[in-house]
Amino acid sequence: MRLYSKGLILFSLSASISLPLFNNADAATPQVRGQWMGAMGESGLRRFYSAGGDFGEVVNRLVSYQTANRIWNAQQSSANPPAPTDMESRTDSWAIQNDSLIPVATDHERPVYARVMVRLAGREEQGLMESTSDRLDLGVLYAPTQTSYIGIGVAIDESASDVLYANGRARGQSFGPRFDAGIVLGPVWSAAIRYDYLMYNGNSTVNVRTATGPLTISRDSAYDRQYLQAGVLARFNESRLEWLPSRSTLNFDVALQMVRNHHEPKTDSLGRVTSEPFGYDEHLAVLRSTVGLTRPLDETGNWSVTGRVGLDYEVDTNMNFPIDDRTGMVYSAALVYQLARGKRVQILLDRYQHADDYRSRNSVTLIGVIDF
Repeated sequence: MRLYSKGLILFSLSASISLPLFNNADAATPQVRGQWMGAMGESGLRRFYSAGGDFGEVVNRLVSYQTANRIWNAQQSSANPPAPTDMESRTDSWAIQNDSLIPVATDHERPVYARVMVRLAGREEQGLMESTSDRLDLGVLYAPTQTSYIGIGVAIDESASDVLYANGRARGQSFGPRFDAGIVLGPVWSAAIRYDYLMYNGNSTVNVRTATGPLTISRDSAYDRQYLQAGVLARFNESRLEWLPSRSTLNFDVALQMVRNHHEPKTDSLGRVTSEPFGYDEHLAVLRSTVGLTRPLDETGNWSVTGRVGLDYEVDTNMNFPIDDRTGMVYSAALVYQLARGKRVQILLDRYQHADDYRSRNSVTLIGVIDF
């Protein structure tokens, strides 16, 4: 709770500093805000800055690779140690998320919003690990033009893991700033960027068997995580592609996702300096392209479905041992219900399948986007 209180305090401070900059005699009318919301929705930018699944997939990869490396190393002293090709990762995950924009500084000529995002997530790696991660994002989003946005904020994350393969537990908190920006480049193309800098502090325990009985080993953990996502988005409707089904939209996205972790050396309860599977500096970069089709299910357009297929490749990594399976496919399907303008809920199913079948993940997510 202290961590969330810290986030609220910093958000209040950042808002109190930044909002006076937006004072102006000409107020942003509901029509101006509606035009901006429409541009964000039609271009795909609203989805880009509200989506938590892209970041979640990268973090899931990190955990999968770390887990496989730890298990492989631990089993090398056994009578029949596994080969690298014997290691694999099978994960099921879920998430519930809501993202909202609330108008503030309404006396300014351009829209200014407070942004609140809450995401609860969990994952299970078969017989190896069960974990949860709860995240709160608080920020200010400013629309300098009808077709662009700039956002600053803070992110707070609480995570917990039951490490089944080591009979252990891990708990920790992350906190840090987040920056977003995006722009509509034309009737088809748009571009966006996101940057997170999260500082993690936590602790973990493992229980091991010794000749004299069970032994509990504890340690503190601290690392800084930088995450960068840059994407180009395209949206085509019937006016651009005549062969599209009526009222359908063809989506094409290309994104680069980069994550870097820097771990601080710590000493465990036995006085040993801790080590990490891939050293104190980890890095992973994924290039992903996806194509999808969105279609309404009824005449009102309140119900719609989206299907997507994506291809990704890990263009840079130092985490490719023992699992080295850099090419993957992404299959997604979503059912969307539009409650009102700027308000929708959807159920999203994802399947991440790597080419050599050393890693796969199934994911189900319930998403709300409730703007005011």
